[in-house]
Amino acid sequence: MGGDRRILISGHEIGGQMQLLAETFRKRWMQASAAAFNNDFRGYQNDIMLAQSGWRAALDRFLFFFWALLHYQVFHFFWGVSLLSWWRFHLLDLPLLKLLNKKVIVHFRGLDIIDIKHFDYLREKSRGVNMAKPPLSRPDQARRVKKWLRYADVVLVSEPDLFAVVPQAILSPQVIDISYWTSARRPLSETDGIIRIVHAPSSRRKKGTDFIELAVAALKAKGYPVELVLAEKLPHHKIKELYEISDIGIDQVLYGWHGKVSVELMALEKPVICNINPDWKKYRPDLPVVHGDPGNLEKILEELIVDVNKRLEIGKRSRDYVRKYHDVDVVADQLLELYGIEEKSRVKERVNDAKTW
Repeated sequence: MGGDRRILISGHEIGGQMQLLAETFRKRWMQASAAAFNNDFRGYQNDIMLAQSGWRAALDRFLFFFWALLHYQVFHFFWGVSLLSWWRFHLLDLPLLKLLNKKVIVHFRGLDIIDIKHFDYLREKSRGVNMAKPPLSRPDQARRVKKWLRYADVVLVSEPDLFAVVPQAILSPQVIDISYWTSARRPLSETDGIIRIVHAPSSRRKKGTDFIELAVAALKAKGYPVELVLAEKLPHHKIKELYEISDIGIDQVLYGWHGKVSVELMALEKPVICNINPDWKKYRPDLPVVHGDPGNLEKILEELIVDVNKRLEIGKRSRDYVRKYHDVDVVADQLLELYGIEEKSRVKERVNDAKTW
């Protein structure tokens, strides 16, 4: 498939990930599109929007599927959903895609294969509540994973904690445009002395926001000049400024790995606190994220508040880390190999190498 460069990235958009990848491939002279089945909560838009509900949505996706069969060779699905589903029946197009020798990639992202009740369990366990541990996945999620494993050529996960469900997967992390996620503002603490701790929960239930609020309130009670900035339910173009003017970022404190919020904050050279399971650190031994959980969060925050040099040092290592693992061009190279596409040309490199007429 070395010469076939037609790529469709579809499924549920999450923080602009699908669109950014499609645009990156197009910059390399490849035919690539992003088709979303949802409206992203931060307001990201995609090349093709199939986010209607009801029979109209099913019809649009049905018609789009047959059009896509003629135009794309690589089908990269996000969030464990494909183009065709009806009532309780899902992933109906996978057998046909395989029959037509299409390259099928599934990219699991989190709650598509992990039951939200697992995070409820982690939260209550952190409070000292004795309760039975629920299964990681719901029965319907387990059935879908089983079908994906039957038909997908490549199985990807965006976080190493998802290996617990699909151990045969390959890690392909969140991507960002590092040129955009470059800080243009200084923290406001440099003028008013208030240390701002930013937290952007896509789901308070999953991220452990209540523990974060308690830790910041305790530090305020101790007399520290701190403020919790909740970047919640905001469009994506408003988020960056809040991150830039803050001093410390907290992603989540419950489940063992970081999300895209951490990547954005690290790119802006902010020290990030997140619950990191030491068993998964082997996948990224150089991860600069500071481990924080409900039991030690107040102490970890206090250390960063009083030590500005530590914040700066972690921030610098954080941007280097993001450039190494999460820059969209780096991940795009890796994906093209998995797609079976040999040509990975970058327009900028070709233009710079072109002879002057």
